[in-house]
Amino acid sequence: MKTLIVESEDYSLKALALYKKLGQVYFCTSVEALKKQGPKFLADILVVRLKYAIDRFWIDKMPNLKIIATPTTGLNHIDIGYSKSKGIEIISLRGHTGFLRNITSTAELAFGLMISLVRNINPAFENIKKESQWDRMSFRGYQLSGKILGIIGYGRLGKIMARYGKALGMKIVAYDPYVKPARGVDFVSLEKLLKISDVVSLHALLTEKNHSFLKLKHFRLMKPTAYFINTARAELIEKQALYKALSQKMIAGSAIDVMDNELSDGAHLKQDFLWKYAKAHDNLIITPHIGGATFEAMHITEDFIAKEVEKFVKSGKLR
Repeated sequence: MKTLIVESEDYSLKALALYKKLGQVYFCTSVEALKKQGPKFLADILVVRLKYAIDRFWIDKMPNLKIIATPTTGLNHIDIGYSKSKGIEIISLRGHTGFLRNITSTAELAFGLMISLVRNINPAFENIKKESQWDRMSFRGYQLSGKILGIIGYGRLGKIMARYGKALGMKIVAYDPYVKPARGVDFVSLEKLLKISDVVSLHALLTEKNHSFLKLKHFRLMKPTAYFINTARAELIEKQALYKALSQKMIAGSAIDVMDNELSDGAHLKQDFLWKYAKAHDNLIITPHIGGATFEAMHITEDFIAKEVEKFVKSGKLR
């Protein structure tokens, strides 16, 4: 079998060895590189992370494709419907809760963004670099101890975030209609969570049902002193709702690791109101979807998905 690995830089050697046991392994760095392969590229397995949207172009280029493997929980970078219509199996991290329990990278980033935001770390450092000033009072922030952390989506990452918040003495409230209440956490309605929280952190899994479920009316419920963190998916929020909430000073600030229509070359930024807002304001932090981008997490998940692919190939379920 032929395996095509996209985003192959620093790929796990263990995972590569597993794919090589199944047959030939090829690497592709871009859509342009795939085009140079000629009219068709006869890959049986496509391994991809988040950099490229696997749409009809990619799938039609590979008529032999049987498996799309992605070491991610989110799947909005793959055309699921078209893949299924072609009989292609999608192998991902979604649903592997036991394995994922110790993958903490995204929650760690969310917590780091929260601290950076409430303590004005970014603008304070920029002021030192650009202005050569030692201005302590202009960058006073808030301590998190005693504050309320509202978590939307109390799955794996939400639970880890709650643990981190408790370590700093924060009170935790959560909203998740699909999870049973947990000890030490107050489960409340979405409206109440937004009204009482000092920091709201979004950790919901994107599905067809919750696309754009956070709207401008929800941000209006938040305290004007509250902060909003999103390391989940931008599509969970109604377009421009967060931008309007910031520009109209409904909330004190935000930190996000995800944006609408993300493109690997950053071309989406110039069309995004949040990017334009961040260039002129200090109360919005944007990072380039680095939640799961740690050396440990990437290699561990690459190994896991390679083993899942090997199991599926050996199962005899291939069409």
